[in-house]
Amino acid sequence: MNDKKGLHGREYLTVLLKRRSVIALCCGILTLALAFYGVVAGINNTVAVLGKNGFVSFTYYTMAANMLAALSAAIVLPYAVEGIREKRFTLPKWVAMMHYLATTSIAIMMVFVLAFMSWASPKTAFGGFNLVVHIFCPMLILISFFQMENGHLYSRKDRLIGILPFTVYLVVYLIEVVAIGQENGGWPDIYRIREFMSPAVAVPMLTLFAFIVSTAVALLSNELT
Repeated sequence: MNDKKGLHGREYLTVLLKRRSVIALCCGILTLALAFYGVVAGINNTVAVLGKNGFVSFTYYTMAANMLAALSAAIVLPYAVEGIREKRFTLPKWVAMMHYLATTSIAIMMVFVLAFMSWASPKTAFGGFNLVVHIFCPMLILISFFQMENGHLYSRKDRLIGILPFTVYLVVYLIEVVAIGQENGGWPDIYRIREFMSPAVAVPMLTLFAFIVSTAVALLSNELT
């Protein structure tokens, strides 16, 4: 009787792990497709609606985060396929870390949109293709990330590494907006940081916000692991 229970337990576990691989594969494919659509739509919107060079769209963090999500999804997809065949979805540590970077980066954007942008400008937050890049893609990559089994517990160092893409973007943004200035060929202050607070206050606040999101993603992953 114990053998039968053990057999049923193994069968259940096999089905569960295979199901997780299928879910991860579907989410990965959708993430890749929707992120690509969002980036192309963002470029077209910049050219057709705003009448600016398509490159201007890449000054938005949304574009960078979705491109990173698409790259991560493309790298993870073969492992999800292998997970279906082997009935266990696992990733090498470097791939898992890449996936974590992309997941954290786009999660930071989604939380920012829901917490702040949705109140200030709902149309900008959820209108048109923004609903795809601000909500659908982040949710899909989060689901995919939490389905994988890497056996890796994310440390405080990993959580700091997780905000590296956001930190790099923040530094570049401040250099372009504050140090150079739009009048000298720099970026426009699309997030109106200088309008609401001093950059000296904005930098630590935004960095702390990003680290909190990174930590939340890591702790949930650790708990599932």
